[in-house]
Amino acid sequence: MNPRPVVNWNIVGGCNYRCSYCVQKHADGVGGPDDAALERGLDVLCALPGVWEFKLSGGEPFLLKRLPDVATRLVAAGHKVSLLTNLSVSLPVIERFVAAAGDGLRTFSCSLHLEETSAETFLTKAAAVKQVLSAMPKSSFVVNHVVQPGRIGEAAELRRAFEASGLKFYPQLMRINGSPANYGLIDRWKLDRAFADLVGPAGMNRGYSHQGKFCHAGFRYFILHPKGDAYACYPAKRHGENYLGNIYTNTFRLNDGPLACPYAVCPCTVPQNRGMVAD
Repeated sequence: MNPRPVVNWNIVGGCNYRCSYCVQKHADGVGGPDDAALERGLDVLCALPGVWEFKLSGGEPFLLKRLPDVATRLVAAGHKVSLLTNLSVSLPVIERFVAAAGDGLRTFSCSLHLEETSAETFLTKAAAVKQVLSAMPKSSFVVNHVVQPGRIGEAAELRRAFEASGLKFYPQLMRINGSPANYGLIDRWKLDRAFADLVGPAGMNRGYSHQGKFCHAGFRYFILHPKGDAYACYPAKRHGENYLGNIYTNTFRLNDGPLACPYAVCPCTVPQNRGMVAD
């Protein structure tokens, strides 16, 4: 294993969308940290040894007005930043974040949610954002989309439209309480026809299992809850296990090394795509 250290930071709990299938449900009353807490947390994170990639998400991360400040601080400390947004904010707001991250920006991910916007509106803005990123050769741009049961054909059409516009399209199988949703026989046949060429977690999130394999989650990868609580990974948080402390109360500590994965499904492809999991 040659892991590239990563933090999944759900920096705010709130979201301006209310998608019925969301795995990161809008959390009433769980906004972003206040200024004092954010400064304490950034002190802790900026001091992490080596170079880490901070994947900023939510909720909707742009609800945190100081999001550009976060990017600036992390990059100034020698780290990298990535972003996952629903792309609902204005282009000038996005441009300010991109400028703040500068050469430290890696992946700009945006999620298409047809319950809240149209494919045409989203595609137009996505193309504009990719144009903004064109001057940054180290960054990449990707469109995520949850493939819901019964709507496989729609997802396949979306893939064709976005790829025809030169945009990477990353489909994700829907999950319910951490487990894959139930896709019937016809759906599975359609999934195979539409996405069989997308092999492995870098091409599509199908909900992979690494149970029993050694993983650097908790050591070179961890997740952060909006309240600052750190866990080794998303299943660990769901089960209340492998708690690493809190960055806002200065109780955060990494594990001493990789551990065998005890979970049946790895819902997030980040550890797999960043070399955290043993072959």
